[in-house]
Amino acid sequence: MDKWINHNNFAKVLALIISVILWAMVHIDSGTPVAPTTVINSKVIDNVKIQVTGFDSEKYVLYDLEPDKVRLEVRGKRTDLTTNFSDYKVKLNLKDIGPGTITLPLTHELPPGVELVSMEPSIIKVTIEAKQTKEVPVTIVTKGSPGEGMQAGIPVVEGAGTVRVTLPESEIGELQKVQGTVDVGGLTAPLKGKSVKLNAYDKQGNVMKNAELTPDSVDVSVPINKLYKNVPLEIKEIGELPAGYVLASVNANVEGVAIYGSKEMLEGISSYPVTVDLSQFQGTTETRYKVDLTPPDGFEKIEPSSVEVTVKIEPAGQRLLENVPITLLNVNDTLTEKFLQPANAKVSLTVYGAKELLNKLTAEDLTATADLSGLGQGIHTVPVIVKLPQFVQLSEPGKSLTAKIELLPKGKPATTTPEEEKSPDSETPETPPPAEEQPGQNSSGGGAGNPGGTNGSSGETGNTGTPGNSGNAGSSGNAGISQNGDKTEADS
Repeated sequence: MDKWINHNNFAKVLALIISVILWAMVHIDSGTPVAPTTVINSKVIDNVKIQVTGFDSEKYVLYDLEPDKVRLEVRGKRTDLTTNFSDYKVKLNLKDIGPGTITLPLTHELPPGVELVSMEPSIIKVTIEAKQTKEVPVTIVTKGSPGEGMQAGIPVVEGAGTVRVTLPESEIGELQKVQGTVDVGGLTAPLKGKSVKLNAYDKQGNVMKNAELTPDSVDVSVPINKLYKNVPLEIKEIGELPAGYVLASVNANVEGVAIYGSKEMLEGISSYPVTVDLSQFQGTTETRYKVDLTPPDGFEKIEPSSVEVTVKIEPAGQRLLENVPITLLNVNDTLTEKFLQPANAKVSLTVYGAKELLNKLTAEDLTATADLSGLGQGIHTVPVIVKLPQFVQLSEPGKSLTAKIELLPKGKPATTTPEEEKSPDSETPETPPPAEEQPGQNSSGGGAGNPGGTNGSSGETGNTGTPGNSGNAGSSGNAGISQNGDKTEADS
C-alpha cells in the first residue's frame, strides 16, 4: 500500500479524479449550461460558368459573352460550404432582350446557409444579333481513288438536295456554299445511302462556325463504274451531193459519247468519228437517220450505242461580201507597215453555200489574215488566209489571195506609191518582187495551185509551176483557202 501511494502514476490518477469531481460539483450547483461555439468559414470558388436563361436562340445569336466564367467568394458554416460546385450558380437573364449591345447584371444561387461575399465580374456586356435563313443547294465532292480499273461517277444527293442555313445577319452575305465530302477510296461497287456531314463555307473557303444547318447531313449515293472517257463526235463527210446543192447543216442528237476501256487506251483517244455519205441524198430535204456505234478496237463499250444524224441540203447560191478587213499577224515592233495593195487593207470575197446561210452572212463573219513572221524592211507580197464559217466556201477556191505590204523603220515615211488594184479579169501579171521576198512561191513563178478540199476539210495549196502550167495539188506554195473555216498554211 505504501508502495502505491509513493508511486508517481498513482498520484496523477488521483489528481485527475479529484479534478473531475470538483468540475461536476461546480456545474451541478450552478445549473448554467455551456453554449457551443459557432465557427464561420470563407471560401473562394473560381471558374463558375455563367448560365444564360430566357434567350431565344431560334431568332437571335449571342456574341461577346466574355468572360463566360466568374469568381465567387462565399462564407458560412463549414458544414454548409459544400465542395459540390454545381450548388453554386451564376445566371444571366436575357428574357425579352432584343438585338443590340447591352450591359446586364449577373444573379447568383448559393447553397442554404451560404452568403455571397463578392462576385467578379458582377455585370457583363453582351451583343445580340438577329438571324437569317437561306435555302442553299448541297454540293458533294469525292476524295480518294476507286479500285483498280474503276472510276467514280457524279455523287447523287437523296431528297431535295438543299438545306436551310441560318446565320447572323452580318454573316449571311458571306455564305458561298454547303458542301460535304465522301470517301470513295478503294471502292469497286457503287456506294449507296452514305450519310455525309455538311459544312457551310464562306467566299474565302473557310468553314462558317456560326452556321446552323437543317438538316446537317444528307444521304449520298456514288456510282462506281469501269473507266470511261467522254469524247466529242467528229462528223466526216464523204461522197458528193448532186450538182447545184450544198450542205446547210449536219447535226447529231448528242455532242459526244462515253467510251469504256483501260487507262492507257483512253489516254490515246480524243474523238469518235461518224461518217456521212453525201451521195445517198437527193434534192432539197432534211433527212434524219440512225447510225449504229461500235467501240473502237481495244475498247470494251460505247454509250450510247447509236446516234441520230440530221442532214439538211439546200440549193447552192453565191454572194459578194465587200470590205473584209485584212488583219496583220506577227508584226515586227520596230517596223511600220503600210498596205500597198489593196490600199484600203480590205478584200472583197465571193462565197458559195446554202442560200439560207449566205443571207445571214456578214463581213464580220469572215476573217482575213496576213502573217508577217520573219519579214524585215522592204516590200513584201504575202498570202492572205481567209477563214470561213462552216458549210461556206469561196466561189473560186483555187484562187490565191495576196497582199503587198511595205515595211519601214518606225518614224520613216513610206515612199512607194500604192499600185492601183488590177481588175480580177486582167491577164497582165504584176512584176514579182525578189524571190526572197515572196513567201510561199518558188522562184520560177507560175500558175495557181489546185483548190483545196471541200466540206469542212482543210484546203491544201499547190506548188507554183512553170509559166502556163498548173501546180500540183497537195504541195505547199501559194496560200490555199479553206473551204469550211480551216486555215491552210504556206511555207515561207
